[in-house]
Amino acid sequence: MPKFTVDQVPPQIHRTAERIMPSTPVSNELLIPRATIDELEDGVLLLDADRRVVRVNRVFQSLLSLPDTRDLTGADGMALVRTHLAPLIDDVETAGRLLEALRDREPLSGLECRIAPDRWMACSVRVPGDGTALLLVSDISARKKSEQRCRRLEAEQRHYRELFDLAPDGYFVCDPEGTILDVNRAGALLLAKDRRNLIGTPGTDHIAPEDRNAYRDLVAQFGDGAPGPLRGIEVRVQPATGEPIPVSLSAAAVYDDRDSLTEILLLARDITHRTQVDAERERLLAENQLLAANLAKESDVLRTIMEHTDVHLAYLDPGFRFVRVNTAYAGGSGYAKEELLGRGHFDLFPNPENQAIFEQVRETGEAFRIYAKPFVYENQPERGTTCWDWSLVPVKDTQGAVHGLVFSLADVTERIRAEEEVRIRNRRLAVLNAVITASASAFTLDELLDNALDASLKNLGFDVGSIYMLEGADRMHAVIRCHRKVSEFTLMQNRTLNTHHRPYNRVFVAGQPWFVEGTAHADVRDLDVLADFGVTSLAFIPLVAESSVVGALVVGSTSTPEIPRETRQVLEAIGREVGSGVLRGILYSRLEEAHREANLYLDILTHDIRNADNVANIYAELLDERLSGKEREYLLKLRAGIRKSIEITANVATIRKIRESRTVLLPVDLDGVIREEIARYPETRIAYEGSCVTVLVDGLLSEVVTNLIGNAVKHGGPDVEIEILVEDAEEGTVQVTVADTGPGIPKEIREAVFARFGQESSQGLGLSIVRMLVERYGGRVWVEDRVPGHPEEGAAFRFTLRQADGGESPAPDT
Repeated sequence: MPKFTVDQVPPQIHRTAERIMPSTPVSNELLIPRATIDELEDGVLLLDADRRVVRVNRVFQSLLSLPDTRDLTGADGMALVRTHLAPLIDDVETAGRLLEALRDREPLSGLECRIAPDRWMACSVRVPGDGTALLLVSDISARKKSEQRCRRLEAEQRHYRELFDLAPDGYFVCDPEGTILDVNRAGALLLAKDRRNLIGTPGTDHIAPEDRNAYRDLVAQFGDGAPGPLRGIEVRVQPATGEPIPVSLSAAAVYDDRDSLTEILLLARDITHRTQVDAERERLLAENQLLAANLAKESDVLRTIMEHTDVHLAYLDPGFRFVRVNTAYAGGSGYAKEELLGRGHFDLFPNPENQAIFEQVRETGEAFRIYAKPFVYENQPERGTTCWDWSLVPVKDTQGAVHGLVFSLADVTERIRAEEEVRIRNRRLAVLNAVITASASAFTLDELLDNALDASLKNLGFDVGSIYMLEGADRMHAVIRCHRKVSEFTLMQNRTLNTHHRPYNRVFVAGQPWFVEGTAHADVRDLDVLADFGVTSLAFIPLVAESSVVGALVVGSTSTPEIPRETRQVLEAIGREVGSGVLRGILYSRLEEAHREANLYLDILTHDIRNADNVANIYAELLDERLSGKEREYLLKLRAGIRKSIEITANVATIRKIRESRTVLLPVDLDGVIREEIARYPETRIAYEGSCVTVLVDGLLSEVVTNLIGNAVKHGGPDVEIEILVEDAEEGTVQVTVADTGPGIPKEIREAVFARFGQESSQGLGLSIVRMLVERYGGRVWVEDRVPGHPEEGAAFRFTLRQADGGESPAPDT
């Protein structure tokens, strides 16, 4: 049940008390049930008008050291307080005031009394007005202790403030961003500013510009959670007047109960004098160190080289006894340093060849070096053969006599092994590249297979080889397509393999490589296969095209019973490449077949259409003599359609010729070509002044000229006038213009007229052929208004050609 004071007694408890004691008209205090009073945290003593005890709770009895079972109801309340409570109060005057208030029924509030060295209570007397008196006693020891702590803290704060202000060094209190919140007198004097003017200013404002980053880094470290404190950070502060002052900063962080940074405390100590002293000391030390360094340089270099390198180093006397060795040498030799020093090198590592080299260096005074020299440790045979780069350099005295030898060794075993691995990999790549090159250079499938087999045998060291290809729609059999050094017996026995029988189904059906080795652990079936093929090892590599096995590469050796792992990997890569080559051959064959079929259809169409057009044209000429009027108009339209059909057939033939012919540009007389094409239109007025230009083209240039003239005639009508002009253009080129007085070409469709089968133009294939040929010759073609700004007055087609330099100039194939 919760505790509460008299003032906190709930109203419902008062109502309960009134129901229990309805005939006793006493004050509110009297109505409080005993159980409720016992739950109060304060001691309660209720006296009636005669000062007799009406109620007393357990807290009050406990305070007086009275047993809970003793019933004090009706006892003399004044005597009880005088004999049991007053003696506890160490101040007689305070005890008297309490007794006097009870006796005279005078209200008394918050009378504080000490009842023990560390215990206090507060007494209050209440007089409801009906002659009763209520004494409340509260334990205030905790509050008094808190007040004492506060007074001590205030005293300590005053003490630390005095220390803060009187400290000889500058103290600064800053927020987490480095802004000054407080500063002591020494800090203000250091910056030559009033303390009030410093508070609220950023700390960086008082640091010399070149040292501000150091201050920012210091603040940032605490912002990043540095535990601190940080000491010995030297910067220069900038006072209000004078030169910057060097100071040493020490910093500590202040965190709240949530571990959030609240303040940064900085101590700035003026180190001007120390800096001057340090500078002088540094100068003297530098002089001494220079002298000492010159004396100890050789020793330091030797020690550094000896102990901080992976190279094995040893210094030997002229008798080849160890004088000094580094840790690497001792570790590599298998001896401790103590076991080596003083002992002869060749006593521990006998080797006549090396000893002769040592003696030669000692006698001649000339250094000796050798790379990747093999060596075997006699006392450590498990290390096998190791490789070393080593050198032997003589150490001479002032007279040139050798008084020692520096022996250095570098273990390059792993490097040599890595180089060997690289060599193997390069060989593997070279083999694969040779097969790829051979495959790429083949024009037919048989040539591809022959080249791939030759490259595999030549580069991988196999004696015998063949390539099987699947045949038949059921893919049940694989037949040899090419072979090298295969015996007649093997060909007779294995010319055809059943692909669905073991063990060949794993290659031709499952598509897995199969390696058969004639080792001591080979089973009988493998040995039978090797005997059939007449070899001691054999590799079956599937060739896969379009996700299906199409054949197998089979290579074997008559002398080596094992196939190394790297050789297997190369063979599998060769199988993939040959399979890709077979796929390319299949696709190329399909493409050639489709091309031949398309050309056949095109030949049939052009030939039959041309024949049909000729027959129709003959009958149209016969009818021309018999028809008149409306029927003759129909005949003319029929003949126009026939001419259109003939023109289309001719254009298709031209496009085909362009696509199929190899581009070889030769010098051609432009004037002759133009005049020859003009002669084909005797009824058309064509103005041309001639030219003396040789251009680089082929035999199809006439198609450009005739298509442009024919286009002008067709769209300009019988009265059209055409002008052909040849002019010099950019360096090395000539521009040809074919202008007409026809209806012109609107600007919005000028680009479309050159498009093949364009929907925005009625120009047909002729202009598309013009563009194809001009671009083939390295020029460009476009159309403009014959009269700028007046498209209705005709069009001007212009194209450029390269001039010849006076010789044949073949262009690349296209």
